[in-house]
Amino acid sequence: MAIDLVLRKDWNARPPRGDYTQLDSTKGVKVHYTGGRVDPGIVSDHSGCVSLVRSIQAFHMDGNGWIDIGYCVDEETELLTRQGWKSYRDLRAGDVALTLDHGTGMSEWQPVLEVCVFPAMEREMIRMEGPAHSSLTTPHHRWPVERQAGEDTRRLWVTTETIGHRDRIPVAAPCADLPAEPKWSDAFVELVAWFAAGGESSAGAVAIHRPRREPAQLMRVRAALHGVFGPPAGGASRWRETAKDDLVEFRLPAEAGRQLVEVAPGRVPRYAFLLSLTRAQLALFLETSLTAGDAGRDRLAREDRAAAEAYMFAALLSGSGAAMSRLPETGMWLTTIRRRHSVMPRPALRIRRETYRGRIWCPRTENQSWLARREGTVYFTGNTMVACPHRKVFEGRGLHHLPAANGPGLNAGHYAVLGLVGNAGLVQPPDGVLHAVLDAVQYLRDKGGAGTEIKGHRDGYSTDCPGDPLYDWIRRGAPRPGGTPPAEPATPPFPGRLLKYPPVMHGEDVRTWQARMRKRGFDLAVDGAYGAGSREACRRFQRRQGIEDDGVVGPLTWRLTWEAPAS
Repeated sequence: MAIDLVLRKDWNARPPRGDYTQLDSTKGVKVHYTGGRVDPGIVSDHSGCVSLVRSIQAFHMDGNGWIDIGYCVDEETELLTRQGWKSYRDLRAGDVALTLDHGTGMSEWQPVLEVCVFPAMEREMIRMEGPAHSSLTTPHHRWPVERQAGEDTRRLWVTTETIGHRDRIPVAAPCADLPAEPKWSDAFVELVAWFAAGGESSAGAVAIHRPRREPAQLMRVRAALHGVFGPPAGGASRWRETAKDDLVEFRLPAEAGRQLVEVAPGRVPRYAFLLSLTRAQLALFLETSLTAGDAGRDRLAREDRAAAEAYMFAALLSGSGAAMSRLPETGMWLTTIRRRHSVMPRPALRIRRETYRGRIWCPRTENQSWLARREGTVYFTGNTMVACPHRKVFEGRGLHHLPAANGPGLNAGHYAVLGLVGNAGLVQPPDGVLHAVLDAVQYLRDKGGAGTEIKGHRDGYSTDCPGDPLYDWIRRGAPRPGGTPPAEPATPPFPGRLLKYPPVMHGEDVRTWQARMRKRGFDLAVDGAYGAGSREACRRFQRRQGIEDDGVVGPLTWRLTWEAPAS
């Protein structure tokens, strides 16, 4: 049976608000479900399917602000980059942001692939608020959470409105990208901390002040100075110690002091310096800073906001949680280091729906997450066709358009097909839904450059989608109802790397492609080496197919090598 396609105009789809991202070839298809309650009555009433699809589009466009059927935060939310915190106004694609590898629980630096900003309009948002957390997001905004199940902890993705009482949102994670070998001596790192907490610089000379009543601190400063600059006095880079009233002053001449000023100008440690520290040195820097401060346990107070930001940056790199606020009575900026690594929204936070009229935005990163800050609190957060029971397929974003539902990372290389079943009501997919999903898959292969894979949404994200019944069917090989498995095209799976020259690339994938090209009549050696001859044959083939003749065997060229008609 050919696909029974319900075009956008036939289900009265609203026009998109912007341009789609082009998608010319994919690994295959990811199957989704609606994620809510689906009225079982749609099985006997196709008009119910039409209404449901239109409501999904309306939610995605009006609730989420997407350009079409396809999740976001408010304007006050910031993202942490290697240059510090940035709002959506300052953030650019290519900026390197701190993200969460939700599989390992480690943080890592990754480039921002795209900054999605949606226009101001009236939306329903969900606010989660408490002493250690502040967020304002769309209801379907995604969160990485840790869920306790007995003695086991599962890492999975949930949405703002589906966060459960056993879910914990990570607020800190040890960074996997810290240097393994030290650039600086531990004595120098400690000295920078003493200088930043209680020093001064004038005309090139640097001084560090410590209370006379703290002999342990005085001993540590002396040891650090001795370790970096040698014994006191006697040379151009030697330091001197003098006592005056309640303070002891350690003074360094210009040549020695310049080294401290270069990494902490104005007594504010540079982010580049903090990024160059090992995990142990970050711990040493923070411990020394807290020892030198007088704001209380796990608290650092500075008049300069930039200094407070630097301390927060160091804490987050070390794997500790952190928060920042301004003390109303003094105007000082306070950085608080939190020993907890997660927050439990329920029941600890006040959660309520509210109307929001500003812009919403979301960055896209490879692993679908980013470290956010709002109101001084920090946490990690995240970043098509529809098949109905009547064996009809609704056109979503359409062919060659990146679906929003799949998102970035492991799902970005797939089309999305949504079966009209949910997690309540109509849960078990009727045969008509399964047939329609397979009809859509074949259509996407024939017309849209889709590869051979049929997977579930959860194969790319830790999520419940597409529900256990639909996912079990996918794991059985997605057979046609009645026992007939879906016909697999003869095309072997794309090897996962681009075949190109120069340099010469070697491998069995090259040999496989060359053998197929030789069967197509190209005079090409089947030697497993992709060189100048293979590139020229590829270009000739690409010109015949009417695609870009770049001489690179990517997913589209690979598929056409097997599936294009002989010419």
